Amino acid sequence: MSLFKKIHVALGCLAAVATLGFPGSVVRAQQQSFPPEVLAWADTVLYNGQILTVDDSFTITEAVAIRDEKFLAVGTNERIRAMAGPKTRLIDLKGRTVVPGFIDTHHHFHNYAQRGLMPRILFRTREQWLREIKRLVDVAEPGEWVILRADRTVDQPWAQSAFAMTRHDLDPISPNNPIFVWTSPPGNDALVNAYALGLADMPSDTPGLIRDPGTGEPNGVLEQAAYGTMFYEVIPRIPVEELMPFYKAAMKRFNAVGKVTIMGRNDGHAISVFKALWERGELTIRFRVAHEFARNAYNPEALIKRVGNLSGFGDAWLKIAAANVGNPDGALGNGRAWTRNPKLPDAGHAPDPNAPDFGFVPYFKDHEKSDWRTIPILNRYGWRILGIHTAGDRSIDELFSAFEVANQEKSLAGRGWAFDHSLMVRPEHIATAKRLDLIASANSGSIGSETLIRLYGADEVYKLSPTKSLIDAGLRVVMEAPGDTDRPPLYHIEKFVTRKDENGRVWNEAERITREQALYMATNWAADYTGDEKILGTIEPGKLADWVIIDGDYMRVPEDEIGELKVVMTAVGGKSVFEAEGLF
Repeated sequence: MSLFKKIHVALGCLAAVATLGFPGSVVRAQQQSFPPEVLAWADTVLYNGQILTVDDSFTITEAVAIRDEKFLAVGTNERIRAMAGPKTRLIDLKGRTVVPGFIDTHHHFHNYAQRGLMPRILFRTREQWLREIKRLVDVAEPGEWVILRADRTVDQPWAQSAFAMTRHDLDPISPNNPIFVWTSPPGNDALVNAYALGLADMPSDTPGLIRDPGTGEPNGVLEQAAYGTMFYEVIPRIPVEELMPFYKAAMKRFNAVGKVTIMGRNDGHAISVFKALWERGELTIRFRVAHEFARNAYNPEALIKRVGNLSGFGDAWLKIAAANVGNPDGALGNGRAWTRNPKLPDAGHAPDPNAPDFGFVPYFKDHEKSDWRTIPILNRYGWRILGIHTAGDRSIDELFSAFEVANQEKSLAGRGWAFDHSLMVRPEHIATAKRLDLIASANSGSIGSETLIRLYGADEVYKLSPTKSLIDAGLRVVMEAPGDTDRPPLYHIEKFVTRKDENGRVWNEAERITREQALYMATNWAADYTGDEKILGTIEPGKLADWVIIDGDYMRVPEDEIGELKVVMTAVGGKSVFEAEGLF
């Protein structure tokens, strides 16, 4: 008899003895049938609800079980409740809706976390503006930096704003202090005084070091690499330990509206804060970073060689998803979008429509000196590129021209490259994006905007954000939920579905999408953008257990009431990070 047969017979005898000697145990084992998933009881079971898994079939079930930070199983109430043990948390949904946690693909989290920490001075007149800056200088110690942001009203002409100022306006009020004024929200421009220029000591050929046309000396206006040198390398930052409480408070705010993953472009200092929170186990949002290390750089290739390719490096909580470069243009709302056609002259903050490029020098105008050149270099070294702001149609033209050059050297197909905002998108842009296999990150904030109507006209605003056309072309389209918690993800979902403005007017009915498509944009498809399609974005066994409970029926509530639905629980990795008091 072979050794295998001897072992088999011996085991059979032991089983027979066990059956004869312990008949009660066998009967009980036969009577109690365990689901195959139960190696251990579930940590949490949600039941008696509407579980929108948002998988590729948009499966809807009654219940879901969670164990070890992952979804264990989905199915009927009876099947899933059988996975609950004595210590399992049972949550009766009472008909509420559960969806995957929302993924925001373009958000300036660090700016919202640090809101209020940087002085902001509204420019009304030159004298008033300089007077208020001088107050900041007067309370600063000699040599101490004065850092602020300049604001302006919608109706202010360019010549009556901080954009018209130079260091010669700042120098008389700040002989002993360096000054940095952030003049453009997208983050491409600044105004500094002579003291700050001296500290930076930039090479004379630094792109974006704007000079006085009369003297040839730097006039304090910084763009492109000159801005990047000053912003990333010279001005001081608030210490990491001091920023951590602000980041934690912001995470709580965004958890309360269902955000579990936030993707954004971030500089090294913000990443240092994320890392410090990660080390302490205090993250309640998963952060995905488009690193700005090569943005507005004097010698981008040298930096890229030093850093190496870190695309996708990190873990489930904190990951460098891609690199980021400077924007091709400014924002639609501040008049700095790079457009093919002139802006309307009656909008107070529109530049002169007869001036070259309508009074605005676009950031990608000079390919050899702008971050246009950096895109093919990053591709050469294997990086993904994400988070690039585009507003006007001309800015998309220029961004795609850089993508085309990069694609000729190394194909972008299957690499997850993207363009963000998807606002003034033309049919030819959609065709190019499809051919290059790009992801479109879409923004709903422009729909029906009165400011944009004044700048570009109602006909142009009508065509903005052609989301359905992008989806119908076969592109992966994902959702941005910009702003603070006053406009949560469900608000933006409603905007994409209804395309209604605040007055109830529908803008371009043909570009409306279904509520299912909008939910895909905020979850399943968004995970493609962040590079997390294998672990996030759906409620499926094996994926990380990030979910949101909505107090209502997402599938049946009237479309124009989707934004009024309330998030009553948010969980990340199976752990509740927000709960409405007294419901569960």
